[in-house]
Amino acid sequence: MPHFLTDVLAAWEKYRDRPLFKQLVQGAEGQKTWIPITYEDFQNETDRVGRHWRATLSSQGFKSSDVIGLWATGQKYTDLIHIYSLIRAGFIPQLFSVTYQSGEVVRDLLIACNGKALLYDPAFAVAVEGHVDLPAICLPAVDTLQSSSDPLPPLLDVAEDEPAMILHTSGTTSGKPKPVPVTHRNLKGQQSQFRGINQGAFETQDIYNKLGSYCHIGTASSISYMSLRGDCTVQTSRSDFDAEEFLQLTREAGVNRLFLYAPWLSNLLKFARTNQDVLDTLKNMRQIIYTGASLNPEDEAWMVAQNIPGTLLYATTEAFLILISDLNERQDLPAMRLIPGVECEFIPNDNSEPDKGTLYDVFLPAHSSNCPHPSFRNRENGHYTGDLFEQVKPGRYIFRGRNDDWIRTGPSLSFCDTKAIEDNVLQVSSQLVSNCTAVGHYKPGVVLFVEPVTPVTPGSDKEMVLKKEIIALTAPFNARLFLHERITDPGRIVVVPQGKLARTKEKGNIRRKAVEDEFSDILQEIYRIV
Repeated sequence: MPHFLTDVLAAWEKYRDRPLFKQLVQGAEGQKTWIPITYEDFQNETDRVGRHWRATLSSQGFKSSDVIGLWATGQKYTDLIHIYSLIRAGFIPQLFSVTYQSGEVVRDLLIACNGKALLYDPAFAVAVEGHVDLPAICLPAVDTLQSSSDPLPPLLDVAEDEPAMILHTSGTTSGKPKPVPVTHRNLKGQQSQFRGINQGAFETQDIYNKLGSYCHIGTASSISYMSLRGDCTVQTSRSDFDAEEFLQLTREAGVNRLFLYAPWLSNLLKFARTNQDVLDTLKNMRQIIYTGASLNPEDEAWMVAQNIPGTLLYATTEAFLILISDLNERQDLPAMRLIPGVECEFIPNDNSEPDKGTLYDVFLPAHSSNCPHPSFRNRENGHYTGDLFEQVKPGRYIFRGRNDDWIRTGPSLSFCDTKAIEDNVLQVSSQLVSNCTAVGHYKPGVVLFVEPVTPVTPGSDKEMVLKKEIIALTAPFNARLFLHERITDPGRIVVVPQGKLARTKEKGNIRRKAVEDEFSDILQEIYRIV
């Protein structure tokens, strides 16, 4: 099949005079301005830097299709240049962002993917030096790179399951994220499906805010799927921008469509309740796409009542875009329909409770463009996403949680493997803890509930000693986790009597959701402090 960049390069030529990107420049006193970078500018820079990396890496013996690690902050416009210049030069970038804290973890993930070298931002020099025993090159400033005069090789046809770039899960398994090879078929499918999430036709250019880190899938691939529509992305100072920056983005940078994670949209709705300018601007957006989770019901109901054009998107790192709500049926939120072009099956889940309605697993058959790389699939003939849905009307589905030990937690509602946390606690603290569970689905962070071997009095010095001992014993494991998964604060540990945590009748397994419900008041106070 054609390389996924084939159509992208044609789009860069077609829309050469349009702005592809608006780069944020902040003044000494906090003033913000945005500099437009055209499609032609971006292509020229990508070609120039691509020739540099082609010459530099080839001279060290690296070949086309070699995996080259790129550890970047994920916040700089030049990160995008490096990603696409490496791809254009024939390499497969494996992306790491500022969420990574350990050079050893980056090294291990590179080795697992047969990575040959690492390019890294100067911010990570200390983590790399002495910890990554692979060829490593510190990224120089893009405008200082010496470019080779040799032309870049032509784009060749590729196998549909050949990786174009390698990302990682947003949570860790046994202290490490899992690599997610993103294939050419995945990206070409995403290019087509992105057209299906945009609702409402306009003659002028669609201009979006930057969704998140350039080293995470939604923004790393944005150049690919937005280019084919001639769209533009505007850089923001932070992902959860405030009311003042939101108004600047729309008035000065021209943002007319928002692409946000649900917690960030919730922040804007909070501002809109007391700021008429924010409310009017939200109502005048062409579309507000929010993802990662549903909004809380109060926010969603208020948004619908105010006629704010919000649409909920269900997408994942490994399965891309799958479901979107209908802008013309916003009263049905959070119900979603399949995005045109997505091939998947809704299969009744064995654990459905008849009196509460049937729950469905989402299954992506192997031939689907949304199906992950074979190395990531959990079935020989395809992949289950692990998320459960309820059909509320024909063709309309509502997300009903996970079907495994993973939860979404933290500021960006990233994945977290609770079983790995629980297993580690029970392994290293067996003399202290008889049982435990980690909770925090759709919450700001993870909270650990423990049943101690020896009873302790609530609020006593012995209880605090127990919590601190658990934290000390689990410290080596926590150090390998992403920040949103770590439990390093005694305030995030709740000690309860033995047998207090709710369990299943048959197997005696702790019921995570039941624990969250039973101790909701305690959790609410913990998260209020957080």
